[in-house]
Amino acid sequence: MRIAIVYWVLAAVFIVVALAVPRLRVVGIAGGIALGLMLGWGMLQRWVGQDPPDLPARGQPSTPTTAVTAIEPGQIVATELRLSGNGAPFELRGRVRNTSSDMRLKSFTLAVVRRDCYEGALDPSGCVILWQGRQWVGQGLEPGEEREFQSSFWARGEVARVRGTVRDEIQLVAAEGEPVDKTKE
Repeated sequence: MRIAIVYWVLAAVFIVVALAVPRLRVVGIAGGIALGLMLGWGMLQRWVGQDPPDLPARGQPSTPTTAVTAIEPGQIVATELRLSGNGAPFELRGRVRNTSSDMRLKSFTLAVVRRDCYEGALDPSGCVILWQGRQWVGQGLEPGEEREFQSSFWARGEVARVRGTVRDEIQLVAAEGEPVDKTKE
């Protein structure tokens, strides 16, 4: 699409030059002829069915992909989860363990809710939600492995100031991985 726009802009420039500037009329006509030949060559190549050599075939990905599947969240254990910072940025830390026997962990998602608990909060629990979101963490873990992780991220939107005590609720909600190839072992 972009090439077509450039083509028509150049064609308009050459026509204007050929009509408006008598001293450059030869340049405008030569440019118009060159564009016409390029258009003819492109149409001939399209008609013959040859794609340009530097582009991948239509509908094919440029890089191969690996099959990523969901892992049952019960097979991934996240402990010692803590959130620090005020949103510019937040820092999420903890430990993650892959208890699956046949899936390699590639990433997991944590749901994070930060509450501000103070006297006079309108909510009956005494806490109001300051910020909530989901954080994706890329972490490669083989079956049975355990490792600490750290992820920094910026909050979307404005984060209100804390009036009282901060309480964070962090839960693992999703995990993705790929099957372990047991034939290599």
